[in-house]
Amino acid sequence: MSSSNKNYNRRAGTPSLIVGLSLAVIAAVIALIVSSQTNRNQEQKPVAQTSSQDSSVVSTVSKVESSEDSEKKVEAVKRNGLEIKYIDVGQGNSTLVMLPDGKNLLIDAGSKENGDKLVSYLKNEKIEKIDYLIATNADVNDIGGMPSVIENFDIGRVYAPNIEDIIDAYETEKNVSEVYKSFTEALSAKKLVKLDASSGTHVYFSLSLTVDIISPNDSAYSDLNNYSTAVLLKYGQQKFIFMSDAENYSEQEIIDNGIDITSDVIMIGNHGSSAASGKSFIKAVAPKYAVISCGANNSEGYPHQETLKTLEQNETKVFRTDLNGTITLKSDGMNELKLTPEKQVNKETASSIESSATDESVTKSSTESESSDSKTESNTENETSKETTEESIASAA
Repeated sequence: MSSSNKNYNRRAGTPSLIVGLSLAVIAAVIALIVSSQTNRNQEQKPVAQTSSQDSSVVSTVSKVESSEDSEKKVEAVKRNGLEIKYIDVGQGNSTLVMLPDGKNLLIDAGSKENGDKLVSYLKNEKIEKIDYLIATNADVNDIGGMPSVIENFDIGRVYAPNIEDIIDAYETEKNVSEVYKSFTEALSAKKLVKLDASSGTHVYFSLSLTVDIISPNDSAYSDLNNYSTAVLLKYGQQKFIFMSDAENYSEQEIIDNGIDITSDVIMIGNHGSSAASGKSFIKAVAPKYAVISCGANNSEGYPHQETLKTLEQNETKVFRTDLNGTITLKSDGMNELKLTPEKQVNKETASSIESSATDESVTKSSTESESSDSKTESNTENETSKETTEESIASAA
């Protein structure tokens, strides 16, 4: 073979060798890739399973949390309307307002002696948080139980009149300075801030319900009771007023402010004292129902016959915690308004309690006017009061 043919064959064989080697390399690479991918899939498989399990767990937890949130929301909106509890705390005030959205407002807390009983009552009502707490005044019968309430519940906003600078001047009056100090110390212990409770303060607002403070209207009064916080609650077409210990002077200030205070229900001021619930004020409020919070056979003779007479002349039906125990009000803000007493009172018990209160009232009145006329008028008013009270109880039943 010539040298030219040898060179041709050598050149012709070289590409074949290269192609063969290239194919082998490519096959090896492909095999390596496939093997690598298989291993990767095998390694990722448990991870994918774990991820799926985690996803399932997360999904389950989410469902549980969603279910719990749903239940909480149901609980929060469970209330079908407004409910108010005029709680029997003896000689004192404490009112629980259970708002339609599930929030709670507590106005006053009765005496220190009844603090534990009030806490038990609130817990029985399934109250866990008091979103709005109003201490209307410094009277031991109204805020003595506040420390117990503050210690035992989650508290939202706290309102009270600004009387720190003048409270010492009333030290001899029922130890009010000591009582008020216990209240403020309880707030400090839970790092709660007291907000000013004076006329014009908005406590709560929604499209259907508002809670506003309408007194005190000044910063200086000769009588400590007139520093008391009065509250006006509007729910739909119905209104409710809570007068705490505010007396005639404060009532006139409220009238002079030009506020529309016509209300379906009034919580009578100062436990039914004749120093409150003046005729002009009751006429302006024009209540269908009145609630008087007082203790049975209390030393002050509350409610005074003058107050009962004024309410009777206004054709207002009266409920009393000393006779009826705790009074429950339910409202839909429209047509429904129902007051239900905790207990019915027989005539004999009512007569005994009212007779005792009348005697006390007559004694006080006789020092201010002619004795014989006062006694005759009080006895007449007592009979009228019995009829009014019995009618109120029958209406609620």
